[in-house]
Amino acid sequence: MQLPKNKDIIGIDLSEDKLLISHLKNSEGKKEFIKLVHYSTEGMKEEDVSVLVIKAIKELKVKNPFIVSVIPLHLTITKNLEIPSLDAKEIKEIVDMQSGRQTAYSREEIIVDYINIGVYRQSYTKILLVIVARDAVKRQFDIIEKAGFKVQDMIFAPEGITQICLEHQNKELQNVPVGIVHVDTNFTDFIISLRGIPIFTRSIPIGVKHFTEDKTKAGTKFVEEIKSSIETYQSEDIDSAPQIITITGAIDHVRELKAMLTATVQVTIQNIVYFDRLPLHPNCKPVEALVQNISFLNITSVFLTAQSLKVSLVPEEIKLKRVFEERTRQLVRLTVNFMIIMLLVGSFFISKTYFDGAYFKRLKEYNETIKAEAKILERNMERIRIIKHYLKNRGYALQVIAALYDIVPENIMLTSMKMDIQRNLNLKGTGRAMSNVFSFVSALEASDYFSNVQTNYTTSRKQGGKDWADFGISCVLESELEADK
Repeated sequence: MQLPKNKDIIGIDLSEDKLLISHLKNSEGKKEFIKLVHYSTEGMKEEDVSVLVIKAIKELKVKNPFIVSVIPLHLTITKNLEIPSLDAKEIKEIVDMQSGRQTAYSREEIIVDYINIGVYRQSYTKILLVIVARDAVKRQFDIIEKAGFKVQDMIFAPEGITQICLEHQNKELQNVPVGIVHVDTNFTDFIISLRGIPIFTRSIPIGVKHFTEDKTKAGTKFVEEIKSSIETYQSEDIDSAPQIITITGAIDHVRELKAMLTATVQVTIQNIVYFDRLPLHPNCKPVEALVQNISFLNITSVFLTAQSLKVSLVPEEIKLKRVFEERTRQLVRLTVNFMIIMLLVGSFFISKTYFDGAYFKRLKEYNETIKAEAKILERNMERIRIIKHYLKNRGYALQVIAALYDIVPENIMLTSMKMDIQRNLNLKGTGRAMSNVFSFVSALEASDYFSNVQTNYTTSRKQGGKDWADFGISCVLESELEADK
């Protein structure tokens, strides 16, 4: 379980007839308990307990807390097993198949998880099987969810206790089995820990309450249960015998247990006051009487572990539901991101189209302006060209007439003379005789100024009793005429 940073973390224990709540602040790598509270739920219905949870969390003044439910040892059944596999997937499959045989419950009535203790005989894996009745888990889920909160995880209390006790052991004891006796109101947890991992557990139905009622009877029974637990551990050949036993929890009224156990079991016994070692906020000052009769170790130790906890007792259907919800959220996020990307891409193309259209419109307007100015310029250029042509060819007609004057016979009279820009010259006239016309044509052909001389037509007529010959001649004016200019 990974604790979120900069968030209010609430631990809840709804076992027995009490409600225990721890409020942890996890910020900037610093963990600090803000408040520890206890309420009695004896004789209360689930709906009333849900109302009490609402009231308790409201008094903590937290918003959107990260809630973890803690399952104490006495609500579980634990078994030490040897699994003929080293593969984690295979171990889980074997555990799922075999777990129903370890209790009187059917497989559908229990929730199962396990702790890997280590490799045994090279091909076997030793595990601590943890079984809890589904109804017990469902009760805690229902109470908390009816209060309007979501249980993020449901964890096995002994995992936290063993890791906390490991941190306070001497270095020479951190790699050997050690015993832990956690005393609570109605129950006591007997745990054998190896390197911070619970490798054997047993719940003893004797607590502070029994010692206050009859200390001698409870003490005698308690010592017998501890001795029996050690013998059971050794008979199962799990590991070597514990080197030391630590008594912790609500031990103010049972400090004589140390002497009683020392005289019975040949193991070093020590008392640890866990409360003095919790990172408490200065304002977190629990009532002394409360600490003497109730242990908050279950709901505090699980948040102070250096290693991640292995056991999660959340029902499989809830895990699947949460996986589905997470994938749904991922799909929604993916869909939203896709829509945002498509919106951005669409906006890009729309804006590009708009700005391109606006740019083309400006270009068109500019082109129309340039086009109008170009037409004006073209007209001006044409005028300039005409003027230049006029200036260049000014007096050219006189030169043509002068050239013709030199070769036109006396009996020929020109009535029309036309010349185009390609220097094609068309002459019309009349002569006294057809021979005069032919002489004129020959003269034009002989001239250096004219070429391609052709007679277009000749006609004879009489006028005033005389013969006349009308003609039409075309020719091309040569460039030498310009050079002679």
